[in-house]
Amino acid sequence: MSYFLTWLALMGFLAATCASSYIPLGPWNTVINTAISCAKALLIALFFMELRQAGTLLRIAALAGLLWLALLFGISWSDFATRTLSPAPWSVAR
Repeated sequence: MSYFLTWLALMGFLAATCASSYIPLGPWNTVINTAISCAKALLIALFFMELRQAGTLLRIAALAGLLWLALLFGISWSDFATRTLSPAPWSVAR
């Protein structure tokens, strides 16, 4: 029964994601869709990956994976944020 309810919640989040693509909210669309995707990932981790009943070592491994992902996103963002915009060499008029 919990799998079915989890699936229903995931389908509800999918519908919310699709619906939010038709509502022009500017930058808030990204924020809302990121929050929805985090909620979907949490549901999958807790119910389908069964991290609720998992042992401590498996929970630590899942947390380490999330921290590693956050580190990679942070490094990528810091690289992107510190670059200057320069035109491509072939697009510069001579």
